[in-house]
Amino acid sequence: MAVQNPLNAGPTDQQLDEYQVKAAFIYNFARFVQWPSEASRNPSDPITICILGPDPFGRTLDGIVAGRAIEGRTFAVRRIAAVKEAPGCQILFFSAIQGARSSPILAELKTPGILTIGDSDASGLDGVVVNFKLEDSRVRFAINMEAATYQKLQISSRLLNLAYLIRPKHK
Repeated sequence: MAVQNPLNAGPTDQQLDEYQVKAAFIYNFARFVQWPSEASRNPSDPITICILGPDPFGRTLDGIVAGRAIEGRTFAVRRIAAVKEAPGCQILFFSAIQGARSSPILAELKTPGILTIGDSDASGLDGVVVNFKLEDSRVRFAINMEAATYQKLQISSRLLNLAYLIRPKHK
């Protein structure tokens, strides 16, 4: 499936694969999020993007972040098989397969400051900070502000203006 790149983070006039667009979004999310100080041991450490479970990006995400930096911080991409490998990740993406069980994944995250990104219809309501969805062949995203606050993340109003906002119903 081909979708247009709504962020213009890569090629502007060509059709892009869904996961090329999502990879560009992930890079751009990093530009508009502030992490708490405890999210990194050292302010010069790379911004680490971790992919939990099956990797739908191939090498696309690596290519998009290669050679880029935000406020002097480069990027690293890691593939992980279990949540216990998530310490040191500033961004944690889990695929649709993992997204089906996002609540147990989120319960295992012990340290705040991880921008969780889901790729499942239910992820946003389960406490994932950002959730991708396809709408009319375009990649869109929703942000759960309650989850962002829980993770101690500050999200720029510029990013919030582009998102659907999720307001979880309290029990």
